[in-house]
Amino acid sequence: MSTPALGERVPDWALGSLLLAGTISIAGITDYFLTRAGYEMVGTVIWTLAYGAAFAVVWFVWLRHIDLTGPESG
Repeated sequence: MSTPALGERVPDWALGSLLLAGTISIAGITDYFLTRAGYEMVGTVIWTLAYGAAFAVVWFVWLRHIDLTGPESG
């Protein structure tokens, strides 16, 4: 991924770290506040959707292009 302002490529580990930190922050904080407000089920749904979305991003950005088949001959 390139940043338009800098014109340089952002390393994949930095994007992964940002995704991880954002997922934990958004899912955890939202779940905490909704649970404290009495909306336990909504908090759980938000937490599940946030982690599911992060998994989908990891799949489409980094894992989708990997060939997971074994060798043709055994």
